[in-house]
Amino acid sequence: MKKFDPKVFRLGYVAMATADIERTKHHYLEAIGMAQTATGDGGSVFLSVGYDHHNIVLAPAERKALLHVGFELKPDIAIAEFAREARAFGLAATIKTDSQPGIAELVEIKGPGGNVLQFYGAMEAPAPGFKKTAVAPVRLGHVAVISPEGEKLVRFYREFLGFWYTDDIQGIATFLTCNRDHHVLNVVNAPDSRLHHIAFELKDTAYHAVAADSLRSAGVNQLWGPSRHTAGHNIAGYHYDPDKLIVELYTEMDQFIPELGLHEPRPWHEHLPMRPRTWQLSELNAWGAEFSFNLAQG
Repeated sequence: MKKFDPKVFRLGYVAMATADIERTKHHYLEAIGMAQTATGDGGSVFLSVGYDHHNIVLAPAERKALLHVGFELKPDIAIAEFAREARAFGLAATIKTDSQPGIAELVEIKGPGGNVLQFYGAMEAPAPGFKKTAVAPVRLGHVAVISPEGEKLVRFYREFLGFWYTDDIQGIATFLTCNRDHHVLNVVNAPDSRLHHIAFELKDTAYHAVAADSLRSAGVNQLWGPSRHTAGHNIAGYHYDPDKLIVELYTEMDQFIPELGLHEPRPWHEHLPMRPRTWQLSELNAWGAEFSFNLAQG
Protein backbone atom coordinates (compact mmCIF):
# COMPACT_ATOMS: atom_id res chain seq x y z
CA MET A 1 0.00 0.00 0.00
CA LYS A 2 1.41 3.38 -1.03
CA LYS A 3 2.27 5.74 1.81
CA PHE A 4 1.07 9.28 1.20
CA ASP A 5 2.94 12.26 2.59
CA PRO A 6 1.41 15.63 1.64
CA LYS A 7 3.73 18.27 0.23
CA VAL A 8 1.38 21.02 1.43
CA PHE A 9 -0.35 21.50 4.77
CA ARG A 10 -3.11 24.01 4.21
CA LEU A 11 -5.27 25.90 1.75
CA GLY A 12 -4.02 29.47 1.53
CA TYR A 13 -6.28 31.32 -0.88
CA VAL A 14 -8.79 31.09 -3.69
CA ALA A 15 -8.74 33.57 -6.59
CA MET A 16 -12.00 34.22 -8.42
CA ALA A 17 -13.14 36.31 -11.37
CA THR A 18 -16.33 38.28 -10.82
CA ALA A 19 -18.62 40.21 -13.13
CA ASP A 20 -19.45 42.82 -10.49
CA ILE A 21 -16.38 43.31 -8.35
CA GLU A 22 -17.77 46.12 -6.21
CA ARG A 23 -20.85 44.17 -5.23
CA THR A 24 -18.92 40.95 -4.65
CA LYS A 25 -16.19 42.73 -2.69
CA HIS A 26 -18.86 44.38 -0.54
CA HIS A 27 -20.29 40.95 0.30
CA TYR A 28 -16.97 39.57 1.51
CA LEU A 29 -16.03 42.75 3.36
CA GLU A 30 -19.36 43.61 4.96
CA ALA A 31 -21.41 40.40 5.10
CA ILE A 32 -18.57 37.90 5.68
CA GLY A 33 -16.32 40.29 7.61
CA MET A 34 -13.04 40.17 5.74
CA ALA A 35 -10.50 43.00 5.38
CA GLN A 36 -8.93 44.35 2.19
CA THR A 37 -5.15 44.27 2.32
CA ALA A 38 -4.12 45.27 -1.20
CA THR A 39 -5.17 46.18 -4.73
CA GLY A 40 -3.48 44.42 -7.65
CA ASP A 41 -3.16 44.80 -11.38
CA GLY A 42 -6.34 45.20 -13.38
CA GLY A 43 -8.41 46.20 -10.39
CA SER A 44 -8.05 42.95 -8.45
CA VAL A 45 -8.45 43.05 -4.67
CA PHE A 46 -6.90 40.93 -1.94
CA LEU A 47 -9.00 40.09 1.10
CA SER A 48 -7.95 38.58 4.44
CA VAL A 49 -9.92 36.66 7.05
CA GLY A 50 -7.77 38.24 9.72
CA TYR A 51 -4.16 37.08 9.76
CA ASP A 52 -2.73 36.16 6.35
CA HIS A 53 -2.13 38.78 3.69
CA HIS A 54 -4.97 37.28 1.68
CA ASN A 55 -7.34 34.33 1.59
CA ILE A 56 -9.63 35.52 -1.21
CA VAL A 57 -8.61 37.29 -4.41
CA LEU A 58 -11.26 38.94 -6.60
CA ALA A 59 -10.56 40.08 -10.16
CA PRO A 60 -12.99 41.88 -12.49
CA ALA A 61 -14.10 39.92 -15.57
CA GLU A 62 -17.09 39.48 -17.87
CA ARG A 63 -18.30 36.43 -15.92
CA LYS A 64 -17.47 34.51 -12.78
CA ALA A 65 -14.71 31.89 -12.91
CA LEU A 66 -12.15 30.12 -10.78
CA LEU A 67 -8.75 31.62 -11.53
CA HIS A 68 -6.45 29.64 -9.25
CA VAL A 69 -6.09 28.04 -5.84
CA GLY A 70 -3.09 28.60 -3.57
CA PHE A 71 -1.60 26.08 -1.13
CA GLU A 72 1.17 26.61 1.41
CA LEU A 73 4.08 24.19 1.05
CA LYS A 74 5.56 22.43 4.04
CA PRO A 75 8.52 24.38 5.46
CA ASP A 76 11.11 21.80 4.39
CA ILE A 77 10.13 21.93 0.70
CA ALA A 78 12.05 24.41 -1.44
CA ILE A 79 10.30 26.20 -4.31
CA ALA A 80 12.91 25.17 -6.92
CA GLU A 81 12.87 21.53 -5.84
CA PHE A 82 9.08 21.43 -5.89
CA ALA A 83 9.09 22.83 -9.43
CA ARG A 84 11.57 20.15 -10.53
CA GLU A 85 9.42 17.40 -9.04
CA ALA A 86 6.34 18.78 -10.80
CA ARG A 87 8.13 18.78 -14.15
CA ALA A 88 9.37 15.24 -13.55
CA PHE A 89 5.72 14.29 -12.92
CA GLY A 90 4.88 15.64 -16.38
CA LEU A 91 3.44 18.99 -15.35
CA ALA A 92 4.23 22.45 -16.60
CA ALA A 93 5.60 24.39 -13.62
CA THR A 94 6.52 28.07 -13.66
CA ILE A 95 8.36 29.85 -10.86
CA LYS A 96 7.03 33.39 -10.37
CA THR A 97 8.51 36.16 -8.24
CA ASP A 98 6.52 39.10 -6.89
CA SER A 99 3.53 38.09 -8.99
CA GLN A 100 1.08 39.11 -6.28
CA PRO A 101 1.17 41.13 -3.08
CA GLY A 102 2.26 39.27 0.04
CA ILE A 103 4.08 36.42 -1.71
CA ALA A 104 7.65 36.85 -2.92
CA GLU A 105 7.94 33.53 -4.78
CA LEU A 106 5.61 30.75 -5.87
CA VAL A 107 5.25 27.86 -8.30
CA GLU A 108 2.29 27.84 -10.68
CA ILE A 109 1.10 24.52 -12.10
CA LYS A 110 -1.66 23.75 -14.55
CA GLY A 111 -3.27 20.55 -13.35
CA PRO A 112 -5.84 18.20 -14.91
CA GLY A 113 -9.02 19.81 -16.17
CA GLY A 114 -7.30 23.17 -16.55
CA ASN A 115 -7.10 23.76 -12.79
CA VAL A 116 -4.42 26.37 -12.08
CA LEU A 117 -2.67 25.83 -8.76
CA GLN A 118 -0.14 27.99 -6.97
CA PHE A 119 2.25 26.82 -4.27
CA TYR A 120 4.16 29.15 -1.98
CA GLY A 121 6.52 28.80 0.94
CA ALA A 122 5.75 31.98 2.84
CA MET A 123 3.11 34.70 2.89
CA GLU A 124 3.24 38.04 4.65
CA ALA A 125 0.98 38.31 7.67
CA PRO A 126 -0.10 41.92 8.13
CA ALA A 127 -2.79 40.60 10.50
CA PRO A 128 -5.48 43.21 9.78
CA GLY A 129 -7.49 41.63 12.59
CA PHE A 130 -10.43 39.27 12.94
CA LYS A 131 -13.76 41.06 12.80
CA LYS A 132 -16.22 41.02 15.69
CA THR A 133 -19.17 41.88 13.49
CA ALA A 134 -20.72 40.19 10.43
CA VAL A 135 -20.03 36.46 9.96
CA ALA A 136 -16.40 36.88 11.12
CA PRO A 137 -14.94 33.44 10.27
CA VAL A 138 -11.62 32.27 11.67
CA ARG A 139 -10.17 30.82 8.47
CA LEU A 140 -10.68 29.67 4.91
CA GLY A 141 -10.96 25.91 5.38
CA HIS A 142 -11.63 24.15 2.09
CA VAL A 143 -12.58 24.45 -1.53
CA ALA A 144 -14.75 22.31 -3.81
CA VAL A 145 -14.22 22.18 -7.56
CA ILE A 146 -16.18 20.57 -10.38
CA SER A 147 -14.15 18.97 -13.16
CA PRO A 148 -14.88 16.72 -16.16
CA GLU A 149 -11.47 15.21 -15.39
CA GLY A 150 -12.27 14.64 -11.74
CA GLU A 151 -10.61 11.23 -11.57
CA LYS A 152 -7.38 12.61 -13.04
CA LEU A 153 -7.51 15.57 -10.68
CA VAL A 154 -7.93 13.27 -7.68
CA ARG A 155 -4.96 11.18 -8.83
CA PHE A 156 -2.86 14.35 -9.17
CA TYR A 157 -3.69 15.45 -5.65
CA ARG A 158 -3.05 11.99 -4.24
CA GLU A 159 -0.08 10.76 -6.24
CA PHE A 160 1.85 14.00 -6.70
CA LEU A 161 0.78 16.17 -3.75
CA GLY A 162 0.26 13.23 -1.38
CA PHE A 163 -3.26 14.08 -0.18
CA TRP A 164 -5.17 11.48 1.83
CA TYR A 165 -8.59 10.17 0.74
CA THR A 166 -11.13 10.52 3.55
CA ASP A 167 -14.55 9.82 1.96
CA ASP A 168 -16.57 10.00 -1.23
CA ILE A 169 -20.22 10.45 -2.14
CA GLN A 170 -21.23 7.70 -4.56
CA GLY A 171 -18.06 8.22 -6.59
CA ILE A 172 -19.24 11.69 -7.66
CA ALA A 173 -17.60 13.80 -4.97
CA THR A 174 -14.24 12.83 -3.44
CA PHE A 175 -12.95 14.32 -0.20
CA LEU A 176 -9.21 14.80 0.24
CA THR A 177 -7.03 16.31 2.95
CA CYS A 178 -3.45 17.37 3.54
CA ASN A 179 -3.85 17.88 7.30
CA ARG A 180 -6.12 16.65 10.08
CA ASP A 181 -9.30 18.27 8.72
CA HIS A 182 -11.64 15.78 7.07
CA HIS A 183 -11.24 17.67 3.82
CA VAL A 184 -9.27 20.55 2.43
CA LEU A 185 -10.45 19.74 -1.07
CA ASN A 186 -13.61 18.26 -2.55
CA VAL A 187 -13.50 17.19 -6.22
CA VAL A 188 -16.85 16.74 -7.96
CA ASN A 189 -16.59 14.63 -11.10
CA ALA A 190 -19.13 16.17 -13.51
CA PRO A 191 -19.22 17.50 -17.11
CA ASP A 192 -18.34 21.06 -16.13
CA SER A 193 -15.25 22.94 -15.03
CA ARG A 194 -15.73 25.52 -12.29
CA LEU A 195 -15.70 26.31 -8.62
CA HIS A 196 -18.49 24.62 -6.66
CA HIS A 197 -18.05 26.28 -3.26
CA ILE A 198 -15.61 27.79 -0.81
CA ALA A 199 -15.87 27.21 2.93
CA PHE A 200 -15.04 29.29 5.99
CA GLU A 201 -14.80 27.94 9.52
CA LEU A 202 -16.76 29.76 12.21
CA LYS A 203 -15.54 30.34 15.78
CA ASP A 204 -17.82 27.65 17.22
CA THR A 205 -21.19 26.06 16.59
CA ALA A 206 -23.14 28.79 18.40
CA TYR A 207 -21.96 31.21 15.70
CA HIS A 208 -24.12 29.50 13.07
CA ALA A 209 -27.13 31.36 14.45
CA VAL A 210 -25.10 34.58 14.71
CA ALA A 211 -23.91 34.16 11.12
CA ALA A 212 -27.40 33.40 9.79
CA ASP A 213 -28.84 36.44 11.56
CA SER A 214 -26.00 38.62 10.31
CA LEU A 215 -26.44 37.45 6.72
CA ARG A 216 -30.19 38.00 6.93
CA SER A 217 -29.57 41.57 8.09
CA ALA A 218 -27.40 42.00 5.01
CA GLY A 219 -30.21 40.69 2.81
CA VAL A 220 -28.65 37.26 2.25
CA ASN A 221 -30.87 34.19 2.70
CA GLN A 222 -29.73 30.70 3.59
CA LEU A 223 -29.53 28.27 0.69
CA TRP A 224 -29.39 25.19 2.92
CA GLY A 225 -28.82 24.44 6.59
CA PRO A 226 -27.31 24.82 9.05
CA SER A 227 -27.47 21.05 9.36
CA ARG A 228 -25.00 18.23 9.96
CA HIS A 229 -23.37 16.47 7.04
CA THR A 230 -22.49 12.78 7.04
CA ALA A 231 -19.20 12.82 5.10
CA GLY A 232 -17.09 15.04 7.36
CA HIS A 233 -19.91 15.48 9.90
CA ASN A 234 -19.44 19.24 9.87
CA ILE A 235 -22.40 21.39 10.80
CA ALA A 236 -22.76 23.49 7.67
CA GLY A 237 -24.86 26.32 6.33
CA TYR A 238 -24.73 27.55 2.74
CA HIS A 239 -25.58 30.79 0.98
CA TYR A 240 -24.91 32.41 -2.39
CA ASP A 241 -22.53 35.30 -2.85
CA PRO A 242 -23.55 37.96 -5.44
CA ASP A 243 -22.09 35.82 -8.27
CA LYS A 244 -24.22 32.84 -7.19
CA LEU A 245 -21.12 31.09 -5.90
CA ILE A 246 -21.94 28.84 -2.98
CA VAL A 247 -20.30 29.87 0.28
CA GLU A 248 -20.25 27.38 3.15
CA LEU A 249 -19.91 28.25 6.82
CA TYR A 250 -19.02 25.28 9.00
CA THR A 251 -17.96 23.98 12.40
CA GLU A 252 -17.24 20.59 14.05
CA MET A 253 -15.56 18.99 11.04
CA ASP A 254 -14.23 15.46 11.56
CA GLN A 255 -10.53 15.19 12.38
CA PHE A 256 -8.64 12.58 10.39
CA ILE A 257 -5.82 10.47 11.86
CA PRO A 258 -3.79 9.32 8.84
CA GLU A 259 -1.59 7.00 10.91
CA LEU A 260 -4.68 5.01 11.87
CA GLY A 261 -6.71 5.60 8.72
CA LEU A 262 -9.78 6.75 10.65
CA HIS A 263 -11.54 9.81 12.01
CA GLU A 264 -11.44 10.66 15.69
CA PRO A 265 -14.55 9.09 17.29
CA ARG A 266 -17.52 11.38 17.81
CA PRO A 267 -20.92 10.56 19.41
CA TRP A 268 -22.79 11.40 16.19
CA HIS A 269 -20.83 9.02 13.95
CA GLU A 270 -23.00 6.45 12.20
CA HIS A 271 -20.20 3.87 12.15
CA LEU A 272 -17.47 3.11 14.65
CA PRO A 273 -14.65 3.10 13.88
CA MET A 274 -15.33 5.89 11.37
CA ARG A 275 -13.09 4.97 8.47
CA PRO A 276 -13.13 6.52 4.97
CA ARG A 277 -16.12 5.14 3.08
CA THR A 278 -18.56 5.72 0.25
CA TRP A 279 -21.73 7.57 1.20
CA GLN A 280 -24.87 7.50 -0.95
CA LEU A 281 -26.56 10.57 -2.41
CA SER A 282 -29.40 9.86 0.02
CA GLU A 283 -26.92 10.28 2.92
CA LEU A 284 -25.90 13.90 2.46
CA ASN A 285 -27.02 14.99 5.90
CA ALA A 286 -27.60 13.37 9.27
CA TRP A 287 -30.62 15.36 10.46
CA GLY A 288 -33.07 14.68 7.64
CA ALA A 289 -33.01 18.22 6.29
CA GLU A 290 -33.72 18.53 2.59
CA PHE A 291 -30.51 19.20 0.69
CA SER A 292 -31.77 21.95 -1.58
CA PHE A 293 -29.06 22.25 -4.22
CA ASN A 294 -27.76 19.80 -6.77
CA LEU A 295 -24.36 18.41 -5.80
CA ALA A 296 -23.02 18.58 -9.36
CA GLN A 297 -24.82 21.69 -10.62
CA GLY A 298 -24.78 23.94 -7.53
